[in-house]
Amino acid sequence: MSEEFLKEKALMLTLRVLGYKQTDSQWAAHCLETDLVGYGKTFDKALAHLEELTQMQISFALYKDQPSLLDCSAPPEIFETFGILQRQALHYYPKKKTIDRKRKLASIQLPLQPDKADFSIVPA
Repeated sequence: MSEEFLKEKALMLTLRVLGYKQTDSQWAAHCLETDLVGYGKTFDKALAHLEELTQMQISFALYKDQPSLLDCSAPPEIFETFGILQRQALHYYPKKKTIDRKRKLASIQLPLQPDKADFSIVPA
């Protein structure tokens, strides 16, 4: 099977992320679909940590041939908070100063390294 064919069949996913400040100096980036949480001094660092954890978890599940290791969602309150912030973002007007500085929304695109599509769909 050609490598070009596999690249065309690569599975692309978007994982939703809720970021929130746990303390004055600690951010958490919580993935809704995997319930993995990355931590860092900034939201960007927490998100980078989450990306690393996600890559490790996916690699481990593939290595063990156990997709069920990826079947774990975040608690309902994380989904609810994400939904509230998403709706607020849709109704945000720049003149209003009601931005929540302790919570953020983000996403992770999979595969994390598009040149190395680890999640290829191989036809039977």
